[in-house]
Amino acid sequence: MDVLAEVIHLLRTQGRLYGRLEFTAPWGFTFPGDKGICLMVTRGACCLGVDQQALVPLVGGDFVFLPAPHRYSLRSSPEIAVRSVLDVSSPAAFQQTRVITAGGGGMPTSVIAGCFTFATPESEWLVKDLPPILQVSASAAHAPPWFQSTLQFIATELGQDLPGAAVIVDRLAEVLFVQALRTHIHAPYPERNPSWLRGLADPHIAAALRLMHAEPGRAWTVPALARKVSMSRSAFAARFRALVGDTPLAHLTQWRMVRAASMLCAQYPVTLGTIASAVGYASESAFGKVFRRVFGVSPAKYRQEHQRDMRQTG
Repeated sequence: MDVLAEVIHLLRTQGRLYGRLEFTAPWGFTFPGDKGICLMVTRGACCLGVDQQALVPLVGGDFVFLPAPHRYSLRSSPEIAVRSVLDVSSPAAFQQTRVITAGGGGMPTSVIAGCFTFATPESEWLVKDLPPILQVSASAAHAPPWFQSTLQFIATELGQDLPGAAVIVDRLAEVLFVQALRTHIHAPYPERNPSWLRGLADPHIAAALRLMHAEPGRAWTVPALARKVSMSRSAFAARFRALVGDTPLAHLTQWRMVRAASMLCAQYPVTLGTIASAVGYASESAFGKVFRRVFGVSPAKYRQEHQRDMRQTG
């Protein structure tokens, strides 16, 4: 089982809006935060600021994913003062034209901006371990050869406004997002905080994660997992916690609840008893107690709220 593929499946990303930012130097703007911001620089260069993080230089060929910024900024150079983008374009205007043009007439920079929405609340758990800025550059040594051409393809689709362009851009942006996750998994140790993503870069811990994710209903124990990945119990438990940030069984519990939440939201109803059994609980009451602790509501309430949200958005 490919753990990253399973996680991407549960994230179920969907693009909400994509548009072009066409700026000429000097320029600098702040943008309201949201969940799942993605930025693609197709021409020129600029500096990105996210909340209290240091400015990050961006150049043509860069893809950036911001999981949940309170606000972010883009500017032609570090010393440029910024103002709200709402001064030059309203949300309604951007929704209609899909382009914002501004600046002082100097060197041009083109950025494609968009949002990923995540279909279910359990996605919050899956993205919580991502850094504030997830960046991949087409010029980096680890970037695949198709990365730059994919960015240009997206720019062409948006520029020509062809039928079906929104669907194509959405799918291609998701491909770039997966590549960004891959890059993050293999980032050097000093740049990483403990997370399940970091665990995927370690052969032994990745094998344990695959086992737990593939069979969440199995009565896993730390000794059993350690044997499966050819490690001693103590060494496995210590390494798992150091890389993932949780104990193996704590991670298993979280994953079980994520899978259960996904089943609760399935198009075809599944009984609570079936879900409880599928994720390793002998009774609905035992399952419900853990689910409520993780998500703050009962499984039945969670299902009702999801169905209500689907009716409202449908």
